[in-house]
Amino acid sequence: VRSLYRHCAGITLAFLIAGISGCSSPGLKPWHTVELDEEFMLEMVNDGRVQTFTDYLALEDRLFGQLEEEIYADSETGPAHELERYSSGSAADPEHRQHNWNHSFELSHPAAIGGVLLLHGMSDSPYTMRALANTLNQQGYHVIALRSPGHGTVPSGLRTTSWQDMAAAVGLAMQHLSIELDDRPLHIIGYSTGASLALNHALDALDQQEIPAPASIVLLSPAIRVHPASGMASFKNSLSALPGLDGLAYLAIMDEFDPYKYNSFATNAAAQVHRITHHVDGRIQSLASDAEVAGRLPLILAIKSTVDATVTTDAVVDNLLIRLP
Repeated sequence: VRSLYRHCAGITLAFLIAGISGCSSPGLKPWHTVELDEEFMLEMVNDGRVQTFTDYLALEDRLFGQLEEEIYADSETGPAHELERYSSGSAADPEHRQHNWNHSFELSHPAAIGGVLLLHGMSDSPYTMRALANTLNQQGYHVIALRSPGHGTVPSGLRTTSWQDMAAAVGLAMQHLSIELDDRPLHIIGYSTGASLALNHALDALDQQEIPAPASIVLLSPAIRVHPASGMASFKNSLSALPGLDGLAYLAIMDEFDPYKYNSFATNAAAQVHRITHHVDGRIQSLASDAEVAGRLPLILAIKSTVDATVTTDAVVDNLLIRLP
C-alpha cells in the first residue's frame, strides 16, 4: 500500500511540476491582468451605490473611461498594431468605429407595444444583439440590449465577475423597462448564457412579486446544461493565484483582434456558466413538482441548431421543456 501511495504521489507531483513549468504565461498582456474597479457588482446594489439602470449606465460610462486611461493610453499604436483591439486608432479599435456596440444601448419607441430585454452570451457584447434590437424596435418595441458585467472591455473583466453580478444587472434593466412601459408586456430574449439569465429572472419573479415578470422568454441556443467537467474550472481558477500559475486564469489566451468579443477566455467565465446552469437546473427541477407554480411561468420559446457543438437538444428537452406544463 505504501509503495502504491508513493507511486501515485510521484505521478501527482510530476503533473504539478509540469503544470507549474507550463502554466506561467509571459504572453499575458495588460488586458489579461488589469482589474477595472468601475465594473458593476451585486454589492453595489446592496450598499446603495447603484439603484437604477440609469445608475448602471453612468457607472458603465466611468468604466469605459477607465478602460481608455489604463489600457488604450498605454498601448502601442502604428501599422504594426493595426489589427490589435487595444491599439488606439487601429482597425480593430471599437472606439473609433461609427458606434461602439460594446456599450449597453436602449431604443425607445413613441408608441411602444411592449418592452424587450436582450441578453448576449458569455464573452460576447451587445453587438451580437444589434440587428435583432433594430428589427424589434421597428416593429414597435422599446428595446434594451444589456452589456453584462465583465464584458465589452477587457478579457480580465471575466476573471472576477460572478453570475450573480450579471443577474443583478438583468434585474436593473427589467425594472427600468417596467417603469418605462407601465403595464405593457415585457419580454426577454437571451442567447447562450443570456438564456440562463433570462430563466433565472423569470424564476425570481415567481418568488418575489416586486420583480417585473416577463410575459415571454425566448432562448437562443440556451446554456441549459454543460459538461460536469466544467465544474473543475473553479478549482483551476483558484490555482491561478499561485506563483507561476497565472496562465491557469485562462482556458485560452489569444491575440485580441475582434472589436466586440473576447478571443481569450477566462477560466472563471467557464466556472460561472457551470454555476448558473446548475443553479437554474435545480430550480426548474424543483418547480416541476409544483404544477400550480410551474403554470405561472411565462411562455417559453427555445431555438437551437441541431449541429450546435455546445448545447445539445437533449439538454434543452430533458432539463427544461419536458419539466414544464
